[in-house]
Amino acid sequence: MVAMDDDVTAAARPGYDVDRDADDSELAGLDDEADLARRLGWAKVAILGAALTFLGFAIGMVVTRDRPPGDGSVEVGFYQDMLTHHEQALGIATLVVANGESSTVRSYASEILTFQGFETGLMTQALDDWGYSPTERSDEAMAWMGMGVPVEQMSGLLTDEQMDQLREAGGAGLDALFLDLVAEHHRGGLHMAIYAAENAGDSDVRELAARIARNQAKEINEYRMIAERLGYDIEIERAAVPAEIVGD
Repeated sequence: MVAMDDDVTAAARPGYDVDRDADDSELAGLDDEADLARRLGWAKVAILGAALTFLGFAIGMVVTRDRPPGDGSVEVGFYQDMLTHHEQALGIATLVVANGESSTVRSYASEILTFQGFETGLMTQALDDWGYSPTERSDEAMAWMGMGVPVEQMSGLLTDEQMDQLREAGGAGLDALFLDLVAEHHRGGLHMAIYAAENAGDSDVRELAARIARNQAKEINEYRMIAERLGYDIEIERAAVPAEIVGD
Protein backbone atom coordinates (compact mmCIF):
# COMPACT_ATOMS: atom_id res chain seq x y z
CA MET A 1 0.00 0.00 0.00
CA VAL A 2 1.03 3.65 -0.26
CA ALA A 3 2.36 5.07 3.00
CA MET A 4 1.12 8.57 3.83
CA ASP A 5 2.74 11.49 5.60
CA ASP A 6 2.26 15.24 5.72
CA ASP A 7 5.73 16.37 4.67
CA VAL A 8 7.96 14.98 1.96
CA THR A 9 11.25 16.43 0.80
CA ALA A 10 11.69 17.78 -2.71
CA ALA A 11 13.79 14.71 -3.50
CA ALA A 12 10.66 12.59 -3.18
CA ARG A 13 9.21 14.34 -6.24
CA PRO A 14 11.47 13.23 -9.11
CA GLY A 15 11.19 15.47 -12.15
CA TYR A 16 10.01 18.55 -10.27
CA ASP A 17 12.49 21.39 -9.90
CA VAL A 18 10.58 23.72 -7.59
CA ASP A 19 11.22 23.30 -3.85
CA ARG A 20 7.94 21.89 -2.59
CA ASP A 21 8.78 22.36 1.10
CA ALA A 22 8.77 26.16 0.91
CA ASP A 23 6.95 28.03 3.65
CA ASP A 24 4.89 31.20 3.20
CA SER A 25 7.94 33.49 3.28
CA GLU A 26 9.66 31.44 0.61
CA LEU A 27 6.53 31.34 -1.52
CA ALA A 28 6.39 35.12 -1.43
CA GLY A 29 9.58 35.11 -3.51
CA LEU A 30 7.75 33.49 -6.40
CA ASP A 31 6.28 36.87 -7.32
CA ASP A 32 9.62 38.25 -8.51
CA GLU A 33 11.24 38.37 -11.95
CA ALA A 34 12.53 34.83 -11.59
CA ASP A 35 9.02 33.43 -11.82
CA LEU A 36 8.77 30.88 -14.63
CA ALA A 37 5.61 32.21 -16.19
CA ARG A 38 6.90 35.80 -16.22
CA ARG A 39 10.28 34.81 -17.67
CA LEU A 40 9.00 32.60 -20.44
CA GLY A 41 5.57 34.02 -21.18
CA TRP A 42 2.52 31.84 -21.67
CA ALA A 43 3.20 31.07 -25.33
CA LYS A 44 6.74 29.84 -24.67
CA VAL A 45 5.53 27.79 -21.69
CA ALA A 46 2.94 26.14 -23.92
CA ILE A 47 5.67 25.30 -26.45
CA LEU A 48 7.82 23.87 -23.66
CA GLY A 49 4.91 21.76 -22.47
CA ALA A 50 4.39 20.40 -25.99
CA ALA A 51 8.09 19.57 -26.27
CA LEU A 52 8.02 17.69 -22.97
CA THR A 53 4.92 15.79 -24.11
CA PHE A 54 6.95 14.61 -27.09
CA LEU A 55 9.88 13.74 -24.82
CA GLY A 56 7.60 11.69 -22.59
CA PHE A 57 6.25 9.95 -25.70
CA ALA A 58 9.80 9.10 -26.81
CA ILE A 59 10.83 7.81 -23.38
CA GLY A 60 7.69 5.70 -23.27
CA MET A 61 8.87 3.90 -26.40
CA VAL A 62 11.93 2.70 -24.49
CA VAL A 63 10.39 1.61 -21.18
CA THR A 64 7.19 -0.12 -22.34
CA ARG A 65 7.02 -3.81 -21.40
CA ASP A 66 6.97 -6.63 -23.98
CA ARG A 67 3.84 -8.22 -22.52
CA PRO A 68 0.96 -5.76 -22.76
CA PRO A 69 -1.64 -5.63 -19.97
CA GLY A 70 -5.17 -6.78 -20.79
CA ASP A 71 -8.21 -4.72 -21.59
CA GLY A 72 -9.85 -3.62 -18.34
CA SER A 73 -6.58 -3.88 -16.42
CA VAL A 74 -5.47 -1.32 -13.86
CA GLU A 75 -2.64 -0.28 -16.18
CA VAL A 76 -4.79 0.45 -19.23
CA GLY A 77 -7.69 1.93 -17.27
CA PHE A 78 -5.51 4.21 -15.19
CA TYR A 79 -3.62 5.55 -18.20
CA GLN A 80 -6.77 6.15 -20.25
CA ASP A 81 -8.54 7.88 -17.36
CA MET A 82 -5.50 9.92 -16.36
CA LEU A 83 -5.02 11.08 -19.94
CA THR A 84 -8.60 12.41 -19.90
CA HIS A 85 -7.89 14.02 -16.53
CA HIS A 86 -4.62 15.58 -17.72
CA GLU A 87 -6.20 16.87 -20.92
CA GLN A 88 -8.66 18.94 -18.92
CA ALA A 89 -5.92 20.17 -16.57
CA LEU A 90 -3.78 21.30 -19.52
CA GLY A 91 -6.69 23.29 -20.90
CA ILE A 92 -7.28 24.97 -17.54
CA ALA A 93 -3.59 25.77 -17.13
CA THR A 94 -3.42 27.38 -20.57
CA LEU A 95 -6.25 29.74 -19.62
CA VAL A 96 -4.54 30.78 -16.38
CA VAL A 97 -1.07 31.29 -17.86
CA ALA A 98 -2.65 33.58 -20.46
CA ASN A 99 -5.23 35.42 -18.32
CA GLY A 100 -4.30 35.09 -14.64
CA GLU A 101 -3.10 38.03 -12.53
CA SER A 102 -0.73 36.59 -9.93
CA SER A 103 2.65 35.50 -11.29
CA THR A 104 2.78 32.90 -8.51
CA VAL A 105 -0.50 31.34 -9.60
CA ARG A 106 0.59 31.49 -13.24
CA SER A 107 3.80 29.68 -12.30
CA TYR A 108 1.76 26.78 -10.90
CA ALA A 109 -0.29 26.68 -14.10
CA SER A 110 2.98 26.64 -16.05
CA GLU A 111 4.11 23.61 -14.06
CA ILE A 112 0.95 21.76 -15.04
CA LEU A 113 1.69 22.45 -18.71
CA THR A 114 5.26 21.26 -18.29
CA PHE A 115 4.98 18.19 -16.12
CA GLN A 116 1.54 16.88 -16.98
CA GLY A 117 2.47 17.37 -20.63
CA PHE A 118 5.47 15.10 -20.06
CA GLU A 119 3.33 12.50 -18.26
CA THR A 120 0.82 12.66 -21.11
CA GLY A 121 3.56 11.67 -23.54
CA LEU A 122 4.62 8.72 -21.39
CA MET A 123 1.08 7.37 -21.01
CA THR A 124 0.16 7.93 -24.66
CA GLN A 125 3.17 5.99 -25.92
CA ALA A 126 2.64 3.15 -23.45
CA LEU A 127 -0.98 2.70 -24.53
CA ASP A 128 0.03 2.78 -28.17
CA ASP A 129 2.69 0.11 -27.62
CA TRP A 130 0.19 -2.04 -25.77
CA GLY A 131 -2.23 -1.79 -28.70
CA TYR A 132 -4.77 0.56 -27.11
CA SER A 133 -5.97 3.88 -28.46
CA PRO A 134 -5.51 6.86 -26.13
CA THR A 135 -8.50 8.58 -27.76
CA GLU A 136 -10.90 5.73 -28.58
CA ARG A 137 -11.81 4.83 -25.05
CA SER A 138 -14.82 3.43 -23.23
CA ASP A 139 -17.57 5.78 -22.11
CA GLU A 140 -17.07 4.37 -18.60
CA ALA A 141 -14.30 5.56 -16.28
CA MET A 142 -12.82 4.03 -13.12
CA ALA A 143 -14.16 0.54 -13.85
CA TRP A 144 -10.59 -0.67 -13.31
CA MET A 145 -11.03 0.45 -9.69
CA GLY A 146 -14.38 -1.32 -9.32
CA MET A 147 -16.08 2.09 -9.29
CA GLY A 148 -17.33 2.44 -12.86
CA VAL A 149 -18.99 5.78 -13.70
CA PRO A 150 -19.61 7.75 -16.92
CA VAL A 151 -16.44 9.55 -18.03
CA GLU A 152 -17.90 12.97 -17.25
CA GLN A 153 -18.38 11.84 -13.63
CA MET A 154 -14.77 10.74 -13.20
CA SER A 155 -13.28 11.63 -9.83
CA GLY A 156 -12.21 15.27 -9.80
CA LEU A 157 -13.19 16.09 -13.38
CA LEU A 158 -14.68 19.57 -13.66
CA THR A 159 -18.20 20.02 -15.02
CA ASP A 160 -19.02 21.97 -18.18
CA GLU A 161 -20.40 24.75 -15.98
CA GLN A 162 -17.16 24.98 -14.00
CA MET A 163 -15.13 25.09 -17.20
CA ASP A 164 -17.34 27.92 -18.44
CA GLN A 165 -16.67 29.80 -15.19
CA LEU A 166 -12.94 29.54 -15.82
CA ARG A 167 -13.25 30.70 -19.43
CA GLU A 168 -15.32 33.72 -18.43
CA ALA A 169 -13.11 34.76 -15.51
CA GLY A 170 -9.94 36.80 -15.57
CA GLY A 171 -7.38 38.37 -13.29
CA ALA A 172 -7.59 37.64 -9.58
CA GLY A 173 -10.99 35.99 -10.00
CA LEU A 174 -9.47 33.45 -12.38
CA ASP A 175 -6.54 32.90 -10.02
CA ALA A 176 -8.88 32.08 -7.13
CA LEU A 177 -11.01 29.77 -9.30
CA PHE A 178 -7.90 27.98 -10.49
CA LEU A 179 -6.64 27.29 -6.99
CA ASP A 180 -10.07 26.21 -5.75
CA LEU A 181 -11.16 24.03 -8.67
CA VAL A 182 -7.80 22.54 -9.58
CA ALA A 183 -7.23 21.53 -5.95
CA GLU A 184 -10.36 19.38 -6.21
CA HIS A 185 -9.34 18.23 -9.68
CA HIS A 186 -6.01 17.11 -8.22
CA ARG A 187 -7.78 15.42 -5.32
CA GLY A 188 -9.71 13.24 -7.76
CA GLY A 189 -6.53 12.41 -9.66
CA LEU A 190 -4.79 11.63 -6.37
CA HIS A 191 -7.53 9.10 -5.54
CA MET A 192 -7.00 7.25 -8.83
CA ALA A 193 -3.21 7.47 -8.71
CA ILE A 194 -2.98 5.97 -5.22
CA TYR A 195 -5.13 3.02 -6.30
CA ALA A 196 -2.95 2.44 -9.38
CA ALA A 197 0.26 2.75 -7.35
CA GLU A 198 -1.01 0.03 -5.01
CA ASN A 199 -2.65 -2.31 -7.52
CA ALA A 200 -1.00 -2.10 -10.95
CA GLY A 201 1.04 -5.13 -11.96
CA ASP A 202 3.50 -3.16 -14.10
CA SER A 203 6.28 -1.53 -12.07
CA ASP A 204 6.58 1.44 -14.45
CA VAL A 205 2.87 2.18 -14.05
CA ARG A 206 3.15 1.90 -10.27
CA GLU A 207 6.12 4.27 -10.25
CA LEU A 208 4.43 6.88 -12.43
CA ALA A 209 1.18 6.61 -10.46
CA ALA A 210 3.04 7.10 -7.17
CA ARG A 211 4.84 10.15 -8.56
CA ILE A 212 1.56 11.65 -9.80
CA ALA A 213 -0.01 11.04 -6.40
CA ARG A 214 2.84 12.74 -4.53
CA ASN A 215 2.96 15.69 -6.90
CA GLN A 216 -0.77 16.36 -6.88
CA ALA A 217 -1.09 16.02 -3.10
CA LYS A 218 1.75 18.47 -2.52
CA GLU A 219 0.27 20.90 -5.03
CA ILE A 220 -3.08 20.82 -3.23
CA ASN A 221 -1.30 21.92 -0.06
CA GLU A 222 0.63 24.60 -1.91
CA TYR A 223 -2.58 25.95 -3.46
CA ARG A 224 -4.00 26.13 0.06
CA MET A 225 -1.03 28.18 1.25
CA ILE A 226 -1.12 30.49 -1.75
CA ALA A 227 -4.87 31.08 -1.41
CA GLU A 228 -4.42 32.06 2.24
CA ARG A 229 -1.47 34.35 1.50
CA LEU A 230 -3.31 36.10 -1.35
CA GLY A 231 -6.43 36.50 0.81
CA TYR A 232 -8.81 34.57 -1.42
CA ASP A 233 -12.12 33.62 0.19
CA ILE A 234 -11.81 29.90 -0.53
CA GLU A 235 -11.18 26.88 1.66
CA ILE A 236 -8.90 24.12 0.42
CA GLU A 237 -8.65 21.00 2.56
CA ARG A 238 -5.11 19.79 3.23
CA ALA A 239 -4.09 16.54 1.52
CA ALA A 240 -1.97 13.78 3.04
CA VAL A 241 1.09 13.26 0.85
CA PRO A 242 2.00 9.69 -0.18
CA ALA A 243 5.59 9.07 0.83
CA GLU A 244 6.38 5.73 -0.80
CA ILE A 245 4.99 2.47 -2.07
CA VAL A 246 5.38 -0.23 0.53
CA GLY A 247 6.08 -3.78 -0.65
CA ASP A 248 7.13 -2.77 -4.17
